[in-house]
Amino acid sequence: MRERDATVRCVLDIRAESGETPVWSVAEQKLFWVDQEACRLNAFDPASGINESWQMPAHVSSFALRGAGDPVVVALRTGLFDFDRTSGTLEPIAAPPPYRVETHRYNDGRCDRQGRYLIGSVDLSFFESKVPGGAAIYRLDGAGLTEVIRDITCSNGMAFSPDGRTLYLADSPAGVVYAFDYDIETGTPSNRRVFIERDRGDGIFDGAEVDAEGGYWVCLLMKGAVARYTPDGRLDREIAVPVLQPTKIAFGGPDMATLYLTSAAHRHLPGDQPLGEQAGGVFAIDTGFGGIAEPNYRY
Repeated sequence: MRERDATVRCVLDIRAESGETPVWSVAEQKLFWVDQEACRLNAFDPASGINESWQMPAHVSSFALRGAGDPVVVALRTGLFDFDRTSGTLEPIAAPPPYRVETHRYNDGRCDRQGRYLIGSVDLSFFESKVPGGAAIYRLDGAGLTEVIRDITCSNGMAFSPDGRTLYLADSPAGVVYAFDYDIETGTPSNRRVFIERDRGDGIFDGAEVDAEGGYWVCLLMKGAVARYTPDGRLDREIAVPVLQPTKIAFGGPDMATLYLTSAAHRHLPGDQPLGEQAGGVFAIDTGFGGIAEPNYRY
């Protein structure tokens, strides 16, 4: 494994129930993130230590930034909306969710390099029925909401290669991260293949990010670690973090060289392993790698 010193520090000890989806805003120099279970969108300013928060009317899983001061696209369990941070209003921007709200919700999502928003779902009924494959990935752009990937159970680990031509996607219950060829002209994934596999007992794939060198970073839920894989699928390194449930990561900071990590204080799976004193906090990791700015939603 490649050796580079890594330091992990808690920058926001907030005890989020389920911190998720960090996205660094270059324009505002803030880290946006959500607390899914508490239904809150947040914006953290590392320079001041201030965390601003907005209450949503339903479970919020993911979002896409448009630009400084512009409405934020939020994925609520009840649908996709433009959220105005000043007025607090929500405006529907797509048809009702393409799933049964009683058994499904949106989950991981992010923008591709061209500014389309890809958002996955999770089939919550799987955890009782054990029947996989009931969720999907959707693309939101000028043509509306389009299903682009089927036959997954819980969408996680979504990330794009630096050139945008490879899409990575984890199906957490399966213990697999897939890679797809990605048509940057149409926003269409194809050629689904296994990128990496991991025994669930050695950590469950959760949120992910890609660095400027093409390395794929992924959170290992229930192991308390973040792993980096090379573009050819080799494990490059693992970094232990002081919480059992790291959830998602994003590069940020003035030079895009800080890896921010969200975590959960709500226990996701049965067990008695300690969650960590700062579970639910936001952490900053100095890895020696740099990231790529997340594109804004452009439609």
